[in-house]
Amino acid sequence: MLDTLIASFEGNIRQFDLAEFWLGLIVISALALWAFFCMLRFYRYAHMIAIVPTAKIRSAAQGYVELNGKARLMDGPLIVSPLTGKVCVWYHYKIEEQVSHYDSKSFSKTHWRVVTERTSEDLFLLEDDTGRCVIDPDNADVITRDKQIWLKHTVRPPRRYTEELITEHEFLYAIGLFKTLSSVDSKDFKQHVSHLLRQWKNNPNQLIHEFDSDGDRKLSESEWEQARLKAERHIRREHGQREKLEQLNVLKSSPYKDQAFILSTIPETTLIKRYYHKALASMIGFFISSGLVVWATTVRFGM
Repeated sequence: MLDTLIASFEGNIRQFDLAEFWLGLIVISALALWAFFCMLRFYRYAHMIAIVPTAKIRSAAQGYVELNGKARLMDGPLIVSPLTGKVCVWYHYKIEEQVSHYDSKSFSKTHWRVVTERTSEDLFLLEDDTGRCVIDPDNADVITRDKQIWLKHTVRPPRRYTEELITEHEFLYAIGLFKTLSSVDSKDFKQHVSHLLRQWKNNPNQLIHEFDSDGDRKLSESEWEQARLKAERHIRREHGQREKLEQLNVLKSSPYKDQAFILSTIPETTLIKRYYHKALASMIGFFISSGLVVWATTVRFGM
């Protein structure tokens, strides 16, 4: 049975038009190349998750970190999935319609064509027992438990709907680029220093009393420089206290390709296994498609 099937395939390969053969060979080679890069990517993701230690938001270092916590909505308008109207922190949906066509041998074939697809880009929060971190989901590889697929046959053509959600208070694993931002910039700092110096000038007696070191009742350049330095130290202390209150932690995609940005409602250990399984499946696909290219070339040209 198997020998007959192989012989039939060999006969078809020899009968193909040369242009059709090369086109098929290019397609299979492209699939092999794609499977190879997927294998490397999934293995790298699994390895990265395994070696990067979990950090707490309050003590997380600036750079590439791994966090665990709960998903939370930010203040403001609710995030609502357009398909089901469910409140969530993140969603992805896809609407496909069934398309039928006939091939060259007049056989009817059907496939699903994407009508519309959208991924939420709204910011949300990850919260652990030490603080909160803003999640910017743009360019993230998102894996979620809450995935639904349903069909609607009452419309023509039939449609298939896919929805993935991350809901509030759901467990969330995240790995990506962690940055702490401050609301105070250098321009703002200089403006505050200038404002404080103007206030001191309005009380010249106090200014002279504190900075007139030679007793001439005037401020020399060096004495005025001492006043300016003290004003800077004062504003810096004030801003330091404000930064502690206004610090904004953000997790987002890294500019480095070898640093994956992953958001998942699946625990870390399960996520590692999933990526290793995907890497294994991609490796099998690579060897099968590569073997087909070598076998088809050998059959066609008798190498």
